[in-house]
Amino acid sequence: MKHESIVVVYDSCQAIAEEIADKLGAETVSVQSMNVRQIENSQSLVLAVEFQDGGNLSPHWQYAVQMFRCASLRGKNLAVMVAHGNRGDNSIYTDAFCRELRENGAHIVGDCLYADTPTCNLNRSISGRSNTLENWICAISPNL
Repeated sequence: MKHESIVVVYDSCQAIAEEIADKLGAETVSVQSMNVRQIENSQSLVLAVEFQDGGNLSPHWQYAVQMFRCASLRGKNLAVMVAHGNRGDNSIYTDAFCRELRENGAHIVGDCLYADTPTCNLNRSISGRSNTLENWICAISPNL
């Protein structure tokens, strides 16, 4: 049985979200179907956030930000994985996103993980497993 207090929220990175959820014993939910009640009922959230070229959040994540503004994030732990389109790993937009979450009471756990593309290619090793993803999950899991 999954641990319902941890929710992994994704848009187009479903396979990676499910891998993270399996390792954390968490539930996954599409950002498209997420609601304020799910945010408020979870203790911790792992957000697979997607930015488009130019630094704008994807449309589904723009809507999610509105829900985060309505929900109480006080006392919630959030970990953030970011896909930045073809822009590389510039963290300016991520910093602003995380700052807004903190202003609403969230505690950001660990460092943000930056994926290579919106489809979340994380430099997979020959075995098909991502050492980068494994290390990140190990680093954030004690605090979720």
